[in-house]
Amino acid sequence: MENDLFSVSRLFFCAADVYMLYRFFNSIFRQKWIGKKRIVSSVITALLIFFENAIGNVSLNFIFVPLFCYIYVILSFKVSITNAMAYIIIFFTFVGGREVLFELLYRVLINVMAIYIPPWFTAGGVYFLLVEYIVGFLFLLYIERYIIKLNIRNDNVFSWYLLIVPILTLMTLTSFSFIDFSNSGIVQVFVFICSILLYLTNAIIFIILEKYTDVLNKVQYAELITVKRDMENEYFQNILKINQHYQCLMHDINSYFNSFRLLAINGENKKIIEIIDELKGKIDEETSDVIYCGSPVLNAVILERVSKAKEFGVTLSIFVEKFIKTDFLSDSDVISMFGNLLDNALEASSRCKQGNRVVNAKLFMGTNFFLIFYIENTFSISAKREGTRLLSTKADDKHHGLGIGIVSNLAEKYGGSLTLEEKGDTFVTTLAVSTFSDKSNANIGTQRV
Repeated sequence: MENDLFSVSRLFFCAADVYMLYRFFNSIFRQKWIGKKRIVSSVITALLIFFENAIGNVSLNFIFVPLFCYIYVILSFKVSITNAMAYIIIFFTFVGGREVLFELLYRVLINVMAIYIPPWFTAGGVYFLLVEYIVGFLFLLYIERYIIKLNIRNDNVFSWYLLIVPILTLMTLTSFSFIDFSNSGIVQVFVFICSILLYLTNAIIFIILEKYTDVLNKVQYAELITVKRDMENEYFQNILKINQHYQCLMHDINSYFNSFRLLAINGENKKIIEIIDELKGKIDEETSDVIYCGSPVLNAVILERVSKAKEFGVTLSIFVEKFIKTDFLSDSDVISMFGNLLDNALEASSRCKQGNRVVNAKLFMGTNFFLIFYIENTFSISAKREGTRLLSTKADDKHHGLGIGIVSNLAEKYGGSLTLEEKGDTFVTTLAVSTFSDKSNANIGTQRV
């Protein structure tokens, strides 16, 4: 009987194993290596498994194949060491369960239908192995369909609980293959059908537990959003104090103007000059702030960020078009949208080298129907990605994207959109909101997250 361990067909199956491993982890975690790096790492892993399998030692297979796959996962995906280990075990329990199922199927075919099944390591066994791999791939697609949209955190401790059902299922199925069942064809067919149902039920339970984990993550994310909004409410109170300061200043200026008018009528020009010099000195002492727009809240938001830019050593340039429409936005939403976007830009730019910390922001009416907030900022750390979508430049995986998530939801609330993109060494943020949003809804606040 010809041994077919060292052949092109076996190399194909090793590559198929790596591809299915990639599909399984890619449906749960973000990629670390893409493009050529991912292809090269996949090819190397497939070759390592191929040459190790060619030795024909089952014990070595049991040790080194999972090890090669584990290293591949750590290098290719943004997954913790513990999570990688847990999901590798889950993946191999699915693979092992599939092999046990086919072993039971072969037993039925041999004993009931008297069909000869060649050993898997021979040329004739390749065709049966191909069918097994096709079924395994379809099973993987079934799982992927339900978990690909879930948000499973990288530090998910709950993943270890997911091991309970797959491992127990594999142990049960494996025990079936060592039990000497009755020669009755009906009994063997019954055992095989029960094994299939147990295997499929195992997959369903895994999907349910993954969805439960996703729900827990979303609940925690919502709690973080609530905390952030509470902090913004405190910040809102500070802005109100700034507005009161400006109102007092404007009230004093009006009083001064009335005094100027009376003094001018009486021809006391020297007195007017003295008051102006005194007023100028007072203003210089109290504030050097610029009035960017007619919205007190938006103006206070911008002034806060101007002060923050000075602390970070960032050159901040802000242009606000005259007569922009902001009255359709609630005060809290103004703080959330413009404050979060400016904060992100300043924080990203502050990580750059001195002399390359630049943020340019423009607020203008794109048309009579859309308010546009356009920001360009330098950055040194690439934004996190979810597929093709950019999320944030913050290094904190646990809290990243909270501000972006809030702004994105608010943009949708006002019938607009938020676009984030990297252009060379510049990060570009474009927020567009419709001025024709339902004003009654807009001023409810920002409870939707």
